[in-house]
Amino acid sequence: MLNKWMFDKKKLRQTPSQSDGVDYLTEIRYRKEGAKFIQAAVKELRLTHDTMATGCVFFHRFFMFHSFEKFNRWVMAASCLFLAGKVEETPKLSKDIVRTAKNLLGKEQFTAFALNPVDEMLIYEKILLQTVKFDFNIIHPYKFILKYAKQFRGEKNRKGDVVQMAWNYCNESFCTPVSLHYPPDVIAGALLTLSAKRCKFNINLSKDIEKDDLYEQIDAPWWGYLIESSTTVDDIEEIQNIMQRLSEEKADLYEDEVDVTACDSPGNEDNELSDVDVEDVAPPPPPRDNKRHIPGLEPSSRAAKRAAIRDIVPTNGSKTDSIPMLGEPHPPPPPAPPSRRRDSGRHRENPGIYDPTRGFL
Repeated sequence: MLNKWMFDKKKLRQTPSQSDGVDYLTEIRYRKEGAKFIQAAVKELRLTHDTMATGCVFFHRFFMFHSFEKFNRWVMAASCLFLAGKVEETPKLSKDIVRTAKNLLGKEQFTAFALNPVDEMLIYEKILLQTVKFDFNIIHPYKFILKYAKQFRGEKNRKGDVVQMAWNYCNESFCTPVSLHYPPDVIAGALLTLSAKRCKFNINLSKDIEKDDLYEQIDAPWWGYLIESSTTVDDIEEIQNIMQRLSEEKADLYEDEVDVTACDSPGNEDNELSDVDVEDVAPPPPPRDNKRHIPGLEPSSRAAKRAAIRDIVPTNGSKTDSIPMLGEPHPPPPPAPPSRRRDSGRHRENPGIYDPTRGFL
């Protein structure tokens, strides 16, 4: 791990999901589907792009420590969006998130939310908070795109086209794990460079920068002067290649020699998410043996989740002991305690004979 939340690309082939039998290309597809679902829900709920980006970052970080075999990607994506709304000060009620998920997902996919969808999502949120270590300080490339573009010389309309294209690329980049490998300012520099190539725009920095002695000493393109993080030409080119492969809808975002048919399975031809229509996103679930079966949650998976919950939820007799396990309904409320009101004689069915000195006899 390069720093707290930056991972070497080799770690992407050594994730818990792959240890549980999920192949590399399938994991890339699951990450893309979860991010697309978050983007569709953000559009449906009219949230901000920062909320979308934060939710996607939470999603990618979570599955660097946990397996897709043990945690359903749709429920976790909803939990990431729910938490991101609170972090970015655009909160939504949990029932609104669940209702949106129900509208976007098919009936079979929504069964992963179990019998109590809101409770299931909140339990996932507890595990998410423990995984991300309550670290909510997330910076996205958007601010650097605007910051760097202000230093460009050229026609305002031409610069606007470059910024708009880089902004769109930035939205798409959250469907990939690129935020796990590169800092946001490096991503912004790569996306602006790619957008300038597509728009045939020559990037020239402002005259004040070009007069700077430090600028003349730097033997690198424009981003070598503006980007503060350590980066190389190879890093910039690799991010551009990832976005190129994403736009071409290739299964593997990093290598050409990987067999892209390795993750194909029957019934997955229509597995890609559109902006708002995510019907038929996941492969058909296995036949249910009973009413309590949840697609993707086998008994071993549920046992692992219960173990994860026990590690997070205290068992010292506090109120949190009443939190149900994943997939289980809430227990019925305890009976109301008996009333402590004294039963006076006037409320009795047969008060008896009244004596002025002793009351009812």
